[in-house]
Amino acid sequence: MLRTGQNHHRGTARQSYQLLVFFVGGRRLAVKAVDVSGIFQWTEPIPVAGQTPFITSVVRQGQTVLPVFDLAASLRLTVQGSSPLCLRVKHSLGEMAMYIDEEIPVLHALDPATLQPYHGKDLPSDGSYTNGLDEIPILSVSQLGLNE
Repeated sequence: MLRTGQNHHRGTARQSYQLLVFFVGGRRLAVKAVDVSGIFQWTEPIPVAGQTPFITSVVRQGQTVLPVFDLAASLRLTVQGSSPLCLRVKHSLGEMAMYIDEEIPVLHALDPATLQPYHGKDLPSDGSYTNGLDEIPILSVSQLGLNE
């Protein structure tokens, strides 16, 4: 009879919390991985008039047109790099695009026990975590544009 090399110990496994870490204006931010639908090269936006705070343009991706949430402007920052990226996120009202720095975002797994409240008032958050001395806020995508 053959035995597998697998360990059949059934303990309580901790679930990891999946985050995508990215930069806007040199500032490190995170978003839940489940709230992200893609990362693309930034294309020239088309300006639009409207009443929604920080949504002043749209971008076209194939047959899809997405509103752009200007996270950099809401944080009073300027996107850095000559080849910025488009972070496509799932908002409760539909998908939207965000203009982010050219540095490639990184998928990061965290133990849920390391999450903590974010005490800043500059952006809607689902909490934060620390990396060294830095507190990294976890952006609440569902709240973007609602409390501005």
